[in-house]
Amino acid sequence: MSYGSIDGSGFGRNPFGGPSRQGYQPLATQIDPSELQELFQETSANVFRINSSVTSLERSLRSLGTSNDTQELQDGLHATQQETNKTITTSTKAIKQLSEVVRGSSRQERLQLDRLKNQLSDAIQRYGAVQKKIAEKSKALLPTGQKSSKQSPRTPFSDLADDEKIFNGGDGTWQNQSQDQALLSEITEEDLEAIRQREEAIQQIESDMLDVNQIIKDLASMVHEQGDTIDSIEANIETASSNVESANEQLAKASQHQYILFILGKCLQGKWISSNLINKFLVLWEMVLKQIGTEL
Repeated sequence: MSYGSIDGSGFGRNPFGGPSRQGYQPLATQIDPSELQELFQETSANVFRINSSVTSLERSLRSLGTSNDTQELQDGLHATQQETNKTITTSTKAIKQLSEVVRGSSRQERLQLDRLKNQLSDAIQRYGAVQKKIAEKSKALLPTGQKSSKQSPRTPFSDLADDEKIFNGGDGTWQNQSQDQALLSEITEEDLEAIRQREEAIQQIESDMLDVNQIIKDLASMVHEQGDTIDSIEANIETASSNVESANEQLAKASQHQYILFILGKCLQGKWISSNLINKFLVLWEMVLKQIGTEL
């Protein structure tokens, strides 16, 4: 089942506009803050459910090919993926609604949406990765007994030339090899049933796989439609603030050093001194100022 074909008809109440069972509803320009936070919390809970499903699928992945690889395990894999697909569909719809609603909201709510979108994207990427591993391992576990039946039969021992009989170790050895080959080429009804079940399981797994890359791309476009690159803005503001503080400190220190050098110059009255001596004097002067500040 592809991403676009996941059934999201179960998505019910829609106070923020968009598709609903009653048809398309207009987007509300003003909404109750409690309803907005409720949708945030519901979507955050869905992210947790997706991550929990990934953990469950990873456990099932380790059981594939072992004695625990039963029909019950395969049914559980299918059920978990079906439920997770629905959760992802609901969550992506919620992100779309939130991106429309918070467009004119506070910067804090836009940042909250951006964090939630990133968490959902990470969870979906984890889910897609474990789906791929399950499909690959299931294919690798397909019974190979059917391949041996397609091998060409060996020449009967009586039809071999004398030198070939000697080369193959005599009649007894050839008979043993022929018997072994016959045993390998035999496929029981149980083998055929196992092959059929495994192939059905693979088809089911592949039908449950989502187009993760497309979902992530859609999520990114939903948030960018707000017209804000929130992370960049926040980072630039913090960097600018840090640079201003650093510049102020440097200016204060430079002004202080200039005043100290002025006093030192007055005291020495133009006599030449080394830079090393000046640095020592500055260090001592700063220690004196710190001590004065502590006492005050």
